[in-house]
Amino acid sequence: MPKYLLLVIIAILSMNGFAKTNNYEIIVESNTAKTLDALTIAAKKQGVDKLPIGNIIEWTALQLLGKPYAIGLLDRKVPEYVYIGLNDTDCMLFIEEVVAVSELIKSNKANLDNLTTQITNLRYHGDIAYCNRNHYFKDWAYVNIEKNIFTDEALQLTDINLPYAANVMSAHIQNSTKANPHSADLGCIKARENVINFQEHLGFIPLKDLAKYLPEIKSGDIIGIIRSPNGHADSVHHLGVAYVHGGVVSMIHASSDANKVIISDTLTGYLARFKNSQGIILLRAK
Repeated sequence: MPKYLLLVIIAILSMNGFAKTNNYEIIVESNTAKTLDALTIAAKKQGVDKLPIGNIIEWTALQLLGKPYAIGLLDRKVPEYVYIGLNDTDCMLFIEEVVAVSELIKSNKANLDNLTTQITNLRYHGDIAYCNRNHYFKDWAYVNIEKNIFTDEALQLTDINLPYAANVMSAHIQNSTKANPHSADLGCIKARENVINFQEHLGFIPLKDLAKYLPEIKSGDIIGIIRSPNGHADSVHHLGVAYVHGGVVSMIHASSDANKVIISDTLTGYLARFKNSQGIILLRAK
């Protein structure tokens, strides 16, 4: 039996218990195995596994509608651990879950061992460690483009780079009034922010140009919502999966306002709700 599969089984049997490895722990949310099996069976029965990957991503996202929103799922303890779940979620984890499950449906390799591997590959740019987690979506996107998982559709369409710097993590650690459990990671985080800001280039569709490019968005594309940075939140403020039907571009996303995974009426309507909306990032799974 593969090592990770054994570890994941231990985590499930202990109902959100901890499975130790040499350097980190894997925490598997209860019911994840049951949910993954149900998704795999339904996809096979409906012939979803034969569809292009973008359509599979859309289908998987729709199956997770109504799943509850939760915060801090990756930061509930130290040292760094790998959290795997298909129930409670946030906007970033929702994208990871949907993409990972969809890739496994497409390859007919859906099991907990492979789900752990897929999500870990999406989430980190090195060994499992806090500083190696892709905390910023710009980093997450660029790293996974480099891994040949996505294409940068926004850059191909506009040839405009995302203009905002990544710096809120180091600022938060430096400005903490109480002892921060990640103070020792400050130098590493700053070094990674320098990589993100000066070596990584990610495409950007400005809000003023979005109407022109809406017809280029396909179901299953990954959308990053860009807002003006305010010192407390990164410019990539929210994430979702494109849902395109009848020429209307909507977004499936884990909403903190609704406290669950929902479909917004339209992408442009969602952006119009916030005065500081600046545009979007657009990725497409390969």
